[in-house]
Amino acid sequence: MVRARKNIYFTEKQVERLERKSREENLPEAEIVRRALDAYLAWDDPTYQPTPPTPQTRKSHSSPG
Repeated sequence: MVRARKNIYFTEKQVERLERKSREENLPEAEIVRRALDAYLAWDDPTYQPTPPTPQTRKSHSSPG
């Protein structure tokens, strides 16, 4: 799977919610964003087939906080 780095700006509220979800699910924030994007892209395009997520957990150094 090819990966590309993107810069995305979030609102303060989005950052707070994303950080909380990351802690609760023990997942990296990037994985949560990828899953959310897959759900959005599949929402109105029934032909969209997301790549199954690779099981992963957040590393202790992957998120400041």
